[in-house]
Amino acid sequence: MGFTINLSWARWFIGIVVWLGIGIACFLLYKLFGQSVALVGFACLVTSPLFLAQTRRVHTDALTATFILLTVLLFLLYCQNRQTHRYLLFSGAAFGLAVLSKSYALILLLWIPLCLFLFRAKRTGGFWTPLVEGLCFLNCAVLIVFILFPIFWTPLFLSMTLSLLGFTVLLFLKIKKERCPFWIVGIALAGLCLIGLRALQIIWPVFNRINWAITTPHEVEHFFFGKVVNDPGWFFYPFVLTIKSTPLMLPLVIVGCLLLWRQRKHTKETAQHFKTGVALVAGVVLLTVCLSATSKKFSRYLLPVFPMLEILAAIGFVEGFKWSSAALRSRFGTEKVNKYKKALTGIACLTFFFIQIMPVLALHPYYGTYYNLYWKVTDITKIITVGEASGLDIAADYLNNKPDAQRLIVQVSPLATEFVYHYFQGGVYRSDRQTNLSPDYEVVYIRDSQIGRVPQTGTLNGKLEKLITLNGIDHVWIYRVR
Repeated sequence: MGFTINLSWARWFIGIVVWLGIGIACFLLYKLFGQSVALVGFACLVTSPLFLAQTRRVHTDALTATFILLTVLLFLLYCQNRQTHRYLLFSGAAFGLAVLSKSYALILLLWIPLCLFLFRAKRTGGFWTPLVEGLCFLNCAVLIVFILFPIFWTPLFLSMTLSLLGFTVLLFLKIKKERCPFWIVGIALAGLCLIGLRALQIIWPVFNRINWAITTPHEVEHFFFGKVVNDPGWFFYPFVLTIKSTPLMLPLVIVGCLLLWRQRKHTKETAQHFKTGVALVAGVVLLTVCLSATSKKFSRYLLPVFPMLEILAAIGFVEGFKWSSAALRSRFGTEKVNKYKKALTGIACLTFFFIQIMPVLALHPYYGTYYNLYWKVTDITKIITVGEASGLDIAADYLNNKPDAQRLIVQVSPLATEFVYHYFQGGVYRSDRQTNLSPDYEVVYIRDSQIGRVPQTGTLNGKLEKLITLNGIDHVWIYRVR
């Protein structure tokens, strides 16, 4: 009981933070692209299947994706209007939260200079302005890390935090006046470097761990295109994009990018929208490439890419509808098209709902079992690892309803044991452990079967009593042994 209560509280915390983050993100979308994109973007974000699945998981991936999204949108909003310096500071703070949640958020350090270059025409001030902007961003991120990371709660780092805060306030005041002398930039940069070097000495073991995570494949194998491998290679994450996206997402992303490019010279606003779209695409490509270069791969690591793609898809839906309406007006006349405008809008929204949203919601609460409808033409279990522990709670509940469930002994395939253990009232042990116990049931999980740890038919010659199927895929086999 204590485990389920703690799990529930942890999930509530993650859910609240993510929902607040999505709300703020949609407000920022409204400022960037207007009401229509904000509304469609909200619908896309809250029904993104991989995002939904990870918000129900007690892990930091959903939090990281949320903070990365806020970092990106806040920074883009600052780049569009260099007078709103608070967005730069908030962006740095969100980046600090993202780094605390997951180390791969550091990839954004490559994206920030690219974004500043894209919006260089909007920059005022001298040559040092982009360096000052970068320093303000980094200072805010480091301040958040110092404040929230307990290892830095010492008198030395308290003084460093106050010094860094002073540098940040000074830079902020100077950048608002669009005049920042070289000596101030030099002192602020030197201060950040010295503080950063001292902080690195403290947390160097963390960076050693990051290096290990990047260069060492996970001990649990993947099943990928018919092979059992520890590192599925460069093609893994692009493939995950195709199977974990909704049917309309990637096509709408392409439509959105094409229409933004086509309209880029119409007005200053469309030029801004095009640059923002390019920055989002650059973020997607950068994250995908950098994560693909690591040896440790899981589909959830790619999660930060999906909110950006959902936003691009929302842009594609709105711009595609506008373009279609304009084409119909030129063909049939403005008066005739306006007469049926509400009907056309309703048809577009219903099509979007039934293709994009409903198939995701129908899987509640097992969103992790979602696969793009395009892949229904084949057996996905023959291509990539599936599962993510979905269905094991159902298996435990099924066994708990047996007479004298507390006395039952169940042998469980290795990767499923820790999940069944917390939900099942009786005894549980791993199938790869030597024991003198005589099991009543055997539970085989699909992921163990895919990577060859346990055959799908089990190891005890039991009789199949229960098959748990989610989204048309068999996930768990329960065999009665005696």
